[in-house]
Amino acid sequence: MRRMLLPLVTIGLGALVFRLTATPPSQDEGTIGDAVGASGPGVLILDLQDHATEADIAALEARLGGVDLEWSSAVSEDEGLVRATVDDLGAFVRLAGADPLVELAEAEVLLTALEHPNDPLWEKQWNLRQIGVHRGWRVGAGAGVTVAVIDTGVSAVEDLEGATILPGRSFVPGVSSAADDHGHGTHVAGTIAQVTNNGVGVAGVAPNVTILPLKTLSARGSGSSDHIAAAIDEAVDQGAQVINLSLGGGYSEIIHKAVIAARDQGVLVFAAAGNDGQRLVSFPGALPEALGVGAVGPDDLRSFYSNYGPGVDLTAPGGNTKLGEEAGILQDTLDGAGGHAYRYLQGTSMATPHAAGAAAVMLGMGLSPAETTTALLGTAVDLGEKGFDEEYGHGRLDLDAAVTRALTRQNGLSFAVAAIMALVLARGSRAPWGAALGVGLVAGAVSGGLFFLPLLPAPPSLAVTLLSRELLLWPSVAELSYARNPLWASAIAPALLAFTFGPTRAFGGLAAGLCVGFGASLLQLAASGASLSLLGGAFSGAWLWTNGVCCLLIAMAVLGLQRALRAER
Repeated sequence: MRRMLLPLVTIGLGALVFRLTATPPSQDEGTIGDAVGASGPGVLILDLQDHATEADIAALEARLGGVDLEWSSAVSEDEGLVRATVDDLGAFVRLAGADPLVELAEAEVLLTALEHPNDPLWEKQWNLRQIGVHRGWRVGAGAGVTVAVIDTGVSAVEDLEGATILPGRSFVPGVSSAADDHGHGTHVAGTIAQVTNNGVGVAGVAPNVTILPLKTLSARGSGSSDHIAAAIDEAVDQGAQVINLSLGGGYSEIIHKAVIAARDQGVLVFAAAGNDGQRLVSFPGALPEALGVGAVGPDDLRSFYSNYGPGVDLTAPGGNTKLGEEAGILQDTLDGAGGHAYRYLQGTSMATPHAAGAAAVMLGMGLSPAETTTALLGTAVDLGEKGFDEEYGHGRLDLDAAVTRALTRQNGLSFAVAAIMALVLARGSRAPWGAALGVGLVAGAVSGGLFFLPLLPAPPSLAVTLLSRELLLWPSVAELSYARNPLWASAIAPALLAFTFGPTRAFGGLAAGLCVGFGASLLQLAASGASLSLLGGAFSGAWLWTNGVCCLLIAMAVLGLQRALRAER
């Protein structure tokens, strides 16, 4: 049973301990030996004696058989660093290394920036840097969230291999597969979920999401309103939390009805504003139940083609190739000849998946659909006229700011509330201040997570993702469905921990903190009106309130037992 406590103590420390204890390879392991033993042509680097003159260098060139040495840089003369291109690196390293004028001789070693992500085309993705995706990657990158891409289909091209893509289905007559036969849908899906940090191609906004491809647009890029409405219904039935509609046209009541039904089920619907460059937002983007997305370029100005007016809620990077080809949105998609290609496209179709992917990140953090919408709109970069305006809506998407707000306002608040509750209970049980503070910190970490970890400039990792969120949501990180199961969202696990470790002096305080933190999470869920699987809304609330209070009562019992153990000393 003690293994159940190990994640709270060891997951975050494991990576740190590994890095601190790992030693670089010794010379015997080949780092220096490979450079000395290199053969074939290459660049020779020499570190000369500090007193070396031009005459000394000329004499050395002669001793090396006429090698042409030059200073490594304009400021290298003081350090005596020179270089030359030679035809046999191994031979020249040995020959130069034995010369009295040479302190060190080695083959040139090329080093690269240890940047995340390592996707080679990342530098061309101005759009992802514009919205600030790194922090979203550190909080789970949308793990546990399903995004329905209602489009021309999705194909697992080179840089989508490894992404989680469901079979989906086609609504296009005569087409049985949800595979893409156009390229538009694959490009859109790539912006949302492109495999990231795999050393291939490009990156995506929320690479840990699950993509549900629903093909409604034909190889010509068009589709019928009833097929689109049916796909929206299917997305809800298959459990999608976000729907991406990078399509548009005239008003359809049947689509409107499907969007309303989706929103009533808590599904967020994002739709493109249209590419006519006029004050007329396309449907379904103009629907009040959908979030209409306009486009900006790398200069943060509305793209020339992006529609505006009532119905634009948010803008996001969509590209503006009038500023050059690389001002488009780069993703891996079909090349039209049976293969794939990394192509720059532009349009509000390209802007919409940025917003859909950002919503998936927020939902994956445990925010409700309403909280997600508020966070995305409330942190958007205010462009154009001050405040909400018809051209940019609430502003340009800023995922970094939205994640920061959620971490500090919601996770941080949960941490503080649980810590204070635990501190009060512990002091009420006459625990020493040191022990009470320890119980409070454990409670805060369980309820709100170590919310500050994703704010640090560290690469994303499972440890950071887990430790930065409340324990109640850990199953969703592993894409397990029981995060909202009544048996998990209950006092059962805390009671088992309390029964096992509560009577021990070593772990009793930890067990009490776990109980308070878990109870605080349950009470917060109850207050937010969350619904659990297998239970209706009213029953969910009663269940959460009851079990949250039970967790606190169990914690009080453990603290009382700890007081009795201290009295026996």
